[in-house]
Amino acid sequence: MIRHRLLKVLACSLLCLSVGCSDYQGISPTAYQYAKALYNVTNRRRSEKLDQVSDLIAASQQEGQITEQEVEWLERIIEDARDGDWQTAQKMARQMMSDQVE
Repeated sequence: MIRHRLLKVLACSLLCLSVGCSDYQGISPTAYQYAKALYNVTNRRRSEKLDQVSDLIAASQQEGQITEQEVEWLERIIEDARDGDWQTAQKMARQMMSDQVE
């Protein structure tokens, strides 16, 4: 019985890793627009646009248009891009967008 439960947990974990799990569901329309912008920026590797998007995100947070959690997710994408990990940043931005249509 314990072995069966352990196998179920392992199978679910492997499925999550292969398909990808995300907690991005239900983001605000504003956060979605920033994810879209960051996807574009990371796709073109436009490092000069990262500060501009970051400033817009901060302004939207101050105006109450996006949550602190959304800011953390978006800033993580920006941080990865600034570190030169464009591919991971792009995948994260894409995941934020695709999670809204599933």
